Amino acid sequence: MKLLITDIDGTLTDGNRVPEEVVEACGRLRARGWRLMIATGRIWASARPFAEAIGSDLPAIVYDGARVLQEGGSALFPCREWKIPNRTADRVLSLGWDSSLLIQAYGDEEVTCRPSDEVTQRFFRGLRVPVKPDLKDPRLDFDPYRIIFYGDPKEARTLGERIREILASKVEVTLAGEGFLDILPAGVSKGSAFRAYRTAAGLRPEAVVAAGDHLNDIDLLLEADLAVTFEDAPLEVRAASHLVLPPASCMGFLELCRFLEMDESTRFFSNFGRKQKRGCPIFLPGQPPETKREV
Repeated sequence: MKLLITDIDGTLTDGNRVPEEVVEACGRLRARGWRLMIATGRIWASARPFAEAIGSDLPAIVYDGARVLQEGGSALFPCREWKIPNRTADRVLSLGWDSSLLIQAYGDEEVTCRPSDEVTQRFFRGLRVPVKPDLKDPRLDFDPYRIIFYGDPKEARTLGERIREILASKVEVTLAGEGFLDILPAGVSKGSAFRAYRTAAGLRPEAVVAAGDHLNDIDLLLEADLAVTFEDAPLEVRAASHLVLPPASCMGFLELCRFLEMDESTRFFSNFGRKQKRGCPIFLPGQPPETKREV
């Protein structure tokens, strides 16, 4: 078994669906013995269409690593999950309460936000995800899986540094995208979730390829035999990678699929440990897709 584990936004796609060329390429990889897995900051309701599009039959790492979920019939079965204790969550909320950033607190496939936050309410209701717009003060009556602050990138980064300084041992702080500040349970990341799932499931793939484009992907990339990122990724992410592809807007993930399909990739893996180091990535140029991409 060979495993390809991928982020969604800015990696698998830069839109709201997986391009057909990528869907077909993922199908060819599965036919060659690859299994595919999603690792995303999205909740399951939002991640599910992408997992289905690429034919993933493995549990998905969602909530940026706070949950590993698999669907069984009409229900979701958590393989593993971690939460922020209520008292710690309230301290996090208090630290960011007076900022201009939007606030989202995640429960079990539901989101709590401020009453005035129409952006969050509209987005999640469009996914048919329950939204509770009753966050009137910095207190929760549940243990959340994660808390997100969203808005001005500079303000998000500054708030993240403050939360990390004050609550360093109690939460994980990461930037999950431009202006997305993600607060997670202590010790939680996409990489730690993958390690926990791999151990619990006895998963022993002969090769692990991981693809991601932002700071919240670094720990996962460090778990991979081949760590893949994109030209528009932050420098820290490229420093953790072996291979750099064109950005998702140019369908860079398609180039990854093409590379893994080639016979050369077998030789690449066999000599990889001796020849290529993280932080000295190979830049793989793009090629025209077989068919015109629909926008």
